[in-house]
Amino acid sequence: MSIWIVLAVAVLAAAAALAVLLPQRNTRRLQQRFGPEYDRTVRAHGGRTREAEHELAGRLRQARQLALTRLPQRRAEEVGSRLTALQELFVDEPARSLEEAVTLLDGTLDEIGFPAGDRLAVLSVDHAALVPDYRSARQVLERSRSERVGTEELRTALLAVRDLCLEVARSGGEQRRTARAGSSAGAVHHAGPRPATR
Repeated sequence: MSIWIVLAVAVLAAAAALAVLLPQRNTRRLQQRFGPEYDRTVRAHGGRTREAEHELAGRLRQARQLALTRLPQRRAEEVGSRLTALQELFVDEPARSLEEAVTLLDGTLDEIGFPAGDRLAVLSVDHAALVPDYRSARQVLERSRSERVGTEELRTALLAVRDLCLEVARSGGEQRRTARAGSSAGAVHHAGPRPATR
């Protein structure tokens, strides 16, 4: 009889350990995947980690259901060339160059198949490292439509849009497919010419 008690206690102890370890493992996985976006989401939920992790898990599920397409190489090169032209335009018209870069990115995301609604949430699944700067860039763009914004702020915003646009143009849905196969999809900041400041 005592051996059954020992076994029952062992099973209960193992179950209790799993109940603690599995959520911790899930938290680490989400923190690694989303980076700063994990902390931002927790803050947005008032520090309620479980609710934030539920949202992030939902983003992962949504991304898995997308039928993203990779841009043809020629089209990706066209996007890169257009970004270079916009960086040159920045010298004379910084606000306009940022506006057109955002329009180019939106069009590129449409071509790849990212949904128009809640686009940033879906982008954060495979491009989490670039999303915070892009979110800030959108805020700078909105302010530039109603007030004067400094050239340095506009330059930083344009670089953020450029980095994200280059990454999605070059990777398309490839990062998401690779991530689903089990590898980690890290975001890469592509090197390139920096817009000149006045």
